[in-house]
Amino acid sequence: MIDPSEFIYYLETKFQFITGVPCSYFKDFLAYLESHDNKTQLKHIYATREDEAIGIASGIAFSGKKALVYMQNSGLGNIGDALTSLAQLYKLPMLLLISYRGLESDRDFPEHSLMGEVNEPVLSALKVPYWDLSEDQWKQKINIALKEMEETSAPVAFLVKEGVLCQ
Repeated sequence: MIDPSEFIYYLETKFQFITGVPCSYFKDFLAYLESHDNKTQLKHIYATREDEAIGIASGIAFSGKKALVYMQNSGLGNIGDALTSLAQLYKLPMLLLISYRGLESDRDFPEHSLMGEVNEPVLSALKVPYWDLSEDQWKQKINIALKEMEETSAPVAFLVKEGVLCQ
């Protein structure tokens, strides 16, 4: 597992805001963020829906600041319009953290199975570059994604498997 304090500290050097809809795959880093609310430079804005989080991040990008958006992969189906007709159309950079549910570890939840199978094809169809976030060299991978985000001025994504950001 990536240490939540190290992860948040690293994000603070790259982003000013974080927004999204919680997923249990992110519970440890979100709990750390919440418990250190007054100690972090990262402003946390909860969203009620994933497309709302894209809208919030888009407004932040319009102001010249950077936002990270987190969501469960089932929310990937909710962001298509906000992503294509707002963030991508207006070239608004943002980093998406998407839980990669529906793999073997949580295959017993039928609602995750189909989405787990189509995560990558959906991101490809939406023309969103993506990487797997893992404990191994995570800072370097984020740097690569952020370079792509800056060069294209567009959203990029990480798929996050169980255990990477929570125990």
